[in-house]
Amino acid sequence: MQKLERQHTPPSQPLPGGAADCHLHAIGPFDRFPLAAARAYNVPEAPAAAHERMKRRVGLERSVFVQASGHGTDNRAMLAALAEIGARSRGVAVVEPDAPPRELDRLREAGVRGIRLNFMTLRERYAGAAAGWVGIFEKLLLPFRMHLQIFSDGPTLAGLENVLARTKIGIVIDHMGMPDAALGVGQPGFQALLRLLRTGRVWAKLAGADRITRGTGQLRDALPFMRALAEAAPQRLVWGSDWPNIGFHAGKQVTGREILPHRELDAGKLLDLLIEAVPDAAERRAILVTNAEKLYGFEPWVTS
Repeated sequence: MQKLERQHTPPSQPLPGGAADCHLHAIGPFDRFPLAAARAYNVPEAPAAAHERMKRRVGLERSVFVQASGHGTDNRAMLAALAEIGARSRGVAVVEPDAPPRELDRLREAGVRGIRLNFMTLRERYAGAAAGWVGIFEKLLLPFRMHLQIFSDGPTLAGLENVLARTKIGIVIDHMGMPDAALGVGQPGFQALLRLLRTGRVWAKLAGADRITRGTGQLRDALPFMRALAEAAPQRLVWGSDWPNIGFHAGKQVTGREILPHRELDAGKLLDLLIEAVPDAAERRAILVTNAEKLYGFEPWVTS
């Protein structure tokens, strides 16, 4: 079994009190929470305790666990992480489009504040027009004060722009909208995201720097995108490590003991990208602390 072995380094500047990692995954332990039979990857176990060690090393205080696609709609690993960490954590779950109200009530009581709609991994789960699925989940979530977190590529996001601008629930866009860094900030999907942020109705995650630089292999190529987002609407951004940084895959199901090459990133280096992209300390504190409080319902952080 592959293990998490990364020694995370402190960022170049200390983080403000109450800083939140708003995108990470709890995976396993597999004897209690096995991976879904229909999945696009295999990964090492990534327990909440390992994330807590990383947080202490880099100065993070709070966590938002996002249901990993490898666990499908079985949210138990994510819910166990929420129960273990308690009030310093929130969750984003994955549910079926016809999930009963009692399930959503139970998830909210456990600390879940959003539901993820994943158009990137196992796309066949959501056949047909993406806009139709947004409408289905909007109707599902509206009574429960939950937002919809969307993971999509740039062209899909561009096609959803008008729909997302009119939704009655909160919308959070994963991984900076998944642009291709090699194509520059002018690409249509990323420009659609900037326009959506400026409406004040949509949020985005400054996460996945390694994902958007997949064509260049240089994390710093994410900086123009991070800066453009911060210039557009710093009050609508949160930051995430994407821990444990699941490796890329070709969208094909894998079986048996095949293990995707794993590449846990140094969270301190990822935070240094944020520090470089957003040099203003007040804006950075908003992204790491107060925006997360507003979006996920954390209590305001009080420095002792």
